[in-house]
Amino acid sequence: MDLAIEKQAARRADRAARCSPLHRRCFDALQEGAVGLTDLCVSGSPLTTRPLSEPQADQLVRWLLRVGLLRREVDGQGLTDRVRLTPLGRQVVAAWPKRCCPPASWQEHWSNGLRRWISIWS
Repeated sequence: MDLAIEKQAARRADRAARCSPLHRRCFDALQEGAVGLTDLCVSGSPLTTRPLSEPQADQLVRWLLRVGLLRREVDGQGLTDRVRLTPLGRQVVAAWPKRCCPPASWQEHWSNGLRRWISIWS
């Protein structure tokens, strides 16, 4: 049963990552170290496919935290606005081709959006 749950969690995390507006470059940066919320909001950022406002970036990060792809970085004073990949996130990214993030189908975008919307209200 644990293996089935792990596979389901990995599929959900993979779908969330592929549906996100983050470039493969961002996931590579998240593997190497922490990325701050402000790094995702920079206009013309090489980390995202489109410009994100701070609230959009915050909601995206919260969703990726919830599906287990990311974790918050902690410093001496507590939690920061910086995140990095979890072991599950590393596993998901390692399964992708080296240079790109596999595209998500419209059904995956729809399913991910619905799950994300439901998670806001639960």
